[in-house]
Amino acid sequence: MAYENNEMKFVAVVNRKHSLASILNALAHTAFGLSGKGVNPEHLLDYSNSASGFLAKIDEYPFIILDAKNSNQLQTLVSSVMSNQRIAYNVFTTSMIGTCAEAQLKATREALNDGLDFVVVVLFGAREDVDPLTRKFSLTKGEMP
Repeated sequence: MAYENNEMKFVAVVNRKHSLASILNALAHTAFGLSGKGVNPEHLLDYSNSASGFLAKIDEYPFIILDAKNSNQLQTLVSSVMSNQRIAYNVFTTSMIGTCAEAQLKATREALNDGLDFVVVVLFGAREDVDPLTRKFSLTKGEMP
């Protein structure tokens, strides 16, 4: 069964060299941060359930998770995305892990390009813009080191 509302999509590309716990942490921070950039608020749908009374806000568009072999692949992806004004993106690197936000901000700001270890890159955009950049990545199978 194919999902019909797929003219736009979220795509997360994760560095499978990191632990599942690190990837999940980075994915949560990166996806939430992308929403803070004002990405797609008009397509958040209210899912409610009468029996339990919950209300959830879930995006209308698909969220695909792909695997990258290493940080270099993610760094190349980020370089490609930065030149495309039509794709929103957010990243998470290991420099964003530390004892406090101030130390993380400093480590990220001062990291040299080859010193950045990318954990997750999240993209949002039109399928025709996102697909050519993400074709070389495979769907994640959830098997991490």
